[in-house]
Amino acid sequence: MKKVFLGLIVLFLVTVHVRAQSNLGQTDDLGRIAIAALVPDEAGIPGGAQTMLQSKMMQVATRNGLGAMEERTQFAMVPMVSVISHDVTPTAPPMVSMNIELSLFIVDALSQNIFSQTTLQLRGVGNTEERAYSQALRNVNPSHGQFRGFVETGKEKIVEYYNSQCDVIISQSEALAAQQKYEEALFWLMSVPDVSRDCFHTSMALTADIYQDYANQKCDEHLSKARAAWSAKELNAFRENMGEITPDMDCYEEAQGLMEEVTAHVEAEGASAWDFKMETYRDDVEMERLRIEAGRDVAKRWAYWGAARHFDWSWLYKN
Repeated sequence: MKKVFLGLIVLFLVTVHVRAQSNLGQTDDLGRIAIAALVPDEAGIPGGAQTMLQSKMMQVATRNGLGAMEERTQFAMVPMVSVISHDVTPTAPPMVSMNIELSLFIVDALSQNIFSQTTLQLRGVGNTEERAYSQALRNVNPSHGQFRGFVETGKEKIVEYYNSQCDVIISQSEALAAQQKYEEALFWLMSVPDVSRDCFHTSMALTADIYQDYANQKCDEHLSKARAAWSAKELNAFRENMGEITPDMDCYEEAQGLMEEVTAHVEAEGASAWDFKMETYRDDVEMERLRIEAGRDVAKRWAYWGAARHFDWSWLYKN
């Protein structure tokens, strides 16, 4: 993923012509950005303190109109904690006193960009390190003014980034598709959020086209496997591969011919024919919608799209 993204950056630097979309965009785009509050395990924060911190971060997000479930957005608010001091008091019983520096980031977990950052100093005391952590994090005030600026900056940078990067993403996706790297191309197209309205619509239109090429490639593969399965009289494998061939694929008519041939042969041998029906699409609009949804599914399988627990956080938490 990193290599692909570095390729995007290089292409961006050498591209002279970019769309006249580098301006921020319409105000209501900002209102549609959703940001999940996540505390990745890589952050190294104790379990109980993780829950406390995520709750505080969620309050920051929702108070600024950005709350989202972690499965539904690529944008996240994530923490980084540095321990400034760690002392044990000479009391009975002894207590742990900690001063920590908490940094919050608004990031795009897919493109691996940081859009905004804010930092605050916190102190906590408890009879264990985890409780001292939690006590310090209880002092985070989600209503504090610094969080409003932090969130607003993040929202603006997200829209600016995707508006300015649109041509780069489109060109890179087309290049990947030309190399028949369809899954990767679909991944980058599906990474464009709907807050970058024009780029999103352009990406979705191209998604439908690239998915069609991908589907036709898969059609030939499944048809070839189905023929091989029929030659070996492996009916389950035959059915499985034929079931992957849908009416929008170029080899559909050829697949139907094979299906009729096999059905006639099975019936001639006295076996009961199985009921096998291929789905049909009602109209062009529905077909395009289904292609876009199918493209999203391909992107998910390629890069665990949309599941925060699968995101690669090593780029942020390097140690």
